[in-house]
Amino acid sequence: MSIVTKINRDDIINGKAGKRPGKPKGGVFHNDYGAMTPQQYVAWLIARRKEGRLGLGFAPYYINSSAILRADNTGNKAWHTANNEGNAWYLGYEVTQSFYGIISDKEFILNEDMTLRQMAEDFHFYGLKPNKETVRLHSEFSATSCPHRSWDLHGKSTNALKDYLITKVTRYMSLGKTVEEMLKKEGVSAPTVTVPNKVTPQPDGKTVKVGKQATHWETGSAIPKFVIGQVYDVLASKPVNNPKSKKAYLIGKGKVATGWLLEQDVDGFKTAGGGNTNKATPTTKPSVTGTTTESQSIAGVRMFLNRWFYGGLTIDNSAGPATRKALVKALQMELNSQFKAGLIVDGLWGVKTKNACVTVRKGANGNLTRLIQAALICKGYDVKGFDGKFGDGLDKAVKNFQGTKGLKVDGLVGQGTSEALFK
Repeated sequence: MSIVTKINRDDIINGKAGKRPGKPKGGVFHNDYGAMTPQQYVAWLIARRKEGRLGLGFAPYYINSSAILRADNTGNKAWHTANNEGNAWYLGYEVTQSFYGIISDKEFILNEDMTLRQMAEDFHFYGLKPNKETVRLHSEFSATSCPHRSWDLHGKSTNALKDYLITKVTRYMSLGKTVEEMLKKEGVSAPTVTVPNKVTPQPDGKTVKVGKQATHWETGSAIPKFVIGQVYDVLASKPVNNPKSKKAYLIGKGKVATGWLLEQDVDGFKTAGGGNTNKATPTTKPSVTGTTTESQSIAGVRMFLNRWFYGGLTIDNSAGPATRKALVKALQMELNSQFKAGLIVDGLWGVKTKNACVTVRKGANGNLTRLIQAALICKGYDVKGFDGKFGDGLDKAVKNFQGTKGLKVDGLVGQGTSEALFK
């Protein structure tokens, strides 16, 4: 039995980001803030590629304690840091299943360890020495909380976490030149797949609404206010020993987990095992490639920016400079992805960003429309749904905004209206 499953799929990304200009300078350590295994990321990445959305981000590696997915040749660039230097010169290593409540800290550290073994193998291959210039954090390249869980576990500072990672990579490099050699030298037996842990996947289309009575997740942490009243996909379930609940549901959007919700906190819940959790509700299941249903609120906007555009924002209702900069960065990334605009993704509004803006009008559907909705929500306008659809509600909000700003009131979001919205 193999100690670890290696999934080498260079065909998934297939050099989409271009060739690396030379030998990589090091590796960037990531936490995925999600619930998927490396095997599940295969389908997720293929879907993202087919829909032309790889520009929203991907890493070369997705790793847990039992599987290593390499999604592209390490001689190619990857869009994993929202930074040109990081994307071009550094390999990216994503520790999967890092969302809190999915697996224990002990299990997560096993995922970290396998990730660092792969980094050690690549450092051997490219002749790199682990130090603070070669072992990097995602947060060193862009405004993000990534790698959030490793940060919490290993010192809560850049220096402390990097010292920990460097020590580990150095040790693994001393044990062998490949992951298999390292594991053999350590005497590690085949790891057991740990996630989902005693969890039964739910059928597609099943959703729940978070009830007003909900205050805490099954794990004990407080539920953010913006989650209350929202409809979420059920990603998995597990039995729990609770006076009022016999189950807990892992809820999220698409494949991205939000938290473990007790059955008693589902809207319409009656008794343990009852409520409305036994049947699907009539809602459209979001795709896993970017279309989600965050609430029409500034907190929902910030959550969307974090999830799909490396926003690195605290989830609250602040529409200050950090949110505005994250919106411009997201717009630049989307223009680069869809229209090959070639913009520097820096969150700074300028002539090049303005000139790259295309005209978006009623009937449009997609992330550009969602970013228009997001900008209007942050300015206090009711867009009648944060869903990426340019319908009557958004058309009315755009016209109201144009009238307030002294712009031509035509409902068309061109360069002038975009500048007023995003600058």
